[in-house]
Amino acid sequence: MRIAIIKSNYTPFGGAEKYTTRLIRAFAARGVSVDVLTAERGKWDGIEKNIGWVTLSQAKRNNLLRLLTFNAAAERYLQKEHYDCILGMERTDYQTHLRAGGGCHAAWIERRCAESSPLRCLTVKANPFHKAMLRIERRAFLSDSLRRIFCNSFLVRNEILHYYPSTDPKLQVVHNGVEWNEFADTFEKGLSQKEQLRESLGLGKERFYYLFLGSGYERKGLMKAIRALGMLPDHTGLLVVGKDRNENRYKTCCQKEGLSHRVHFFGPQREVAPFLQVADAFVLPTIYDPFSNASLEALAMGLYTITSNANGCAEIISDGAGYVIRDLRDAGSVAEAMKSALGAHLSKGEIRETVKHLDFDGQLKKIVDVCLADASLMNSNA
Repeated sequence: MRIAIIKSNYTPFGGAEKYTTRLIRAFAARGVSVDVLTAERGKWDGIEKNIGWVTLSQAKRNNLLRLLTFNAAAERYLQKEHYDCILGMERTDYQTHLRAGGGCHAAWIERRCAESSPLRCLTVKANPFHKAMLRIERRAFLSDSLRRIFCNSFLVRNEILHYYPSTDPKLQVVHNGVEWNEFADTFEKGLSQKEQLRESLGLGKERFYYLFLGSGYERKGLMKAIRALGMLPDHTGLLVVGKDRNENRYKTCCQKEGLSHRVHFFGPQREVAPFLQVADAFVLPTIYDPFSNASLEALAMGLYTITSNANGCAEIISDGAGYVIRDLRDAGSVAEAMKSALGAHLSKGEIRETVKHLDFDGQLKKIVDVCLADASLMNSNA
């Protein structure tokens, strides 16, 4: 049986890339032949030598050209090659199975417009890149060749269903997975060596730290977290790990609000475990996240997790393990959510246990099982 997995780009610390890498290995472990269709010239970290590597052309000038040229190259290649299952991990026209890890683009446009001025909304909708994304998304979701759409949350499932009602029979929710077992030693080290780890990062031992982890600060809601922090007791602080081209705007806000001594910017980090170990709580007041891996990892590390109902990960937050913000437009509601972390809630060990069922291997197995079963069915009906 031949399987093709489509993923154009790769960064060593990308959540989607990590998920794709583990999925590739999960298919290979089942004894099937796996080809990765990508625009990357070199192989990815953690990929075994026996995986097929198909490098497709892609123009790098801008997002629009990258999207269109890779989509065209993938289509040309797949017209010549036969696979029993083609699993798309991003926006391309043709696949038999699609993991909508990035959610529904039509829904994202509407969410962004709800947070923007009418002029900015018009600009977003007129942007050629977004128009192309919507065209490709529509063709992909409504293709007769598509047998299954894997959604990483019910949030995503319901949004796809709203914009593309005919996809209903194809939609299947499989929440993201987390390295629950692999985090065990890291979790225990955080409990026993928290003070030393804080000292190594130049952090105060007595301050209560919230961790914000994510790149693209506007969408992830960093400004909301900073302004909410200003409403909290002075012994609270915020650790910011990620990147944004407008980072200075957020630092300037901290200066104006008198929060510079309480907000620490660490930039992008390949290894985020130390920050999960030293933090007391996790905050992500995101405008839209189909299912935030960072939120799930925070829970797996026992952190009380505050996020919005626009994050698919909110679906798996148990009582006492976190707080779901209902109204992001009200800074007071974000502050109230963050303040809840200072009160009584589950212990770190108890919070960690709430996501044990989402161990990576089990979640990946669900996708692999469905893909292989569908491929076998297609072959028997051929």
